[in-house]
Amino acid sequence: MEQRSPRPVLKLADAQVADAALVRAARQGDGAAREELFMRCAGELQRGVSRVVLGSDDAQDIVQDTFVEAFTRLRALKQPESFRGWLRTIALTQVRRRFRRQRLLRRLGFGDPGVELDSVLSDDAPLEVVTELRQVAALLRELPTDEALALVLQRVEGYGLQEIAEQLGLSLATVKRRLAAAELRLQAMKEES
Repeated sequence: MEQRSPRPVLKLADAQVADAALVRAARQGDGAAREELFMRCAGELQRGVSRVVLGSDDAQDIVQDTFVEAFTRLRALKQPESFRGWLRTIALTQVRRRFRRQRLLRRLGFGDPGVELDSVLSDDAPLEVVTELRQVAALLRELPTDEALALVLQRVEGYGLQEIAEQLGLSLATVKRRLAAAELRLQAMKEES
C-alpha cells in the first residue's frame, strides 16, 4: 500500500496557523489582514459554492455575502485556526437562505430562476449527460431545502455523514434522516416522470 507523504498535512497546518494570525489581526481592525483572508479563501469557497448551487450565478453573491457576514461576526469565532471551516458553515447558511428564497418566489409565481448548468458543463459533454443533469437539477429544486442541501453535500461535494452534520450544525441522526427522505423523494419523482 502506498504511503502518503505528511507534506499536505503540514501545508494545511501552516495555512491554519497563517489564517489564525490574519484573523487575530483582522479582529484588531487590520484591513490588509481582511483582504488577505479574502484572497486566500475566496477562490476555494467560490468553487465549493458553485458546485453546491450547480453553477448558478448566485454563487458569487453567496461568497460575497459570506465574507460580509464573516467579517461582521469575526469576534464570535472562538478558534481562529478554524476560520476556513467556519467560513464554509456560513456559506452553507447563505446557500440555504438562497434556496428557500428561490422556492418562495416560485410558489408566489415569480418565475423559476433555474440552474445555470451551462457554466459548469463542458462544451463537449454528451447530450445524454447534459439532459440527465438538467433532470437531476429539476428534481433537486423540488426537494425541501434541507434535504437537497444534504444530498448535494454528499453526492456533489463528497462529504461524509459526519462532515455534513458538522457543516450544517445537525446531529448525525438528523443528517441520515434527511438523506434517506431525499432519496425516497427523488425515487418517487423519478418514477412519476
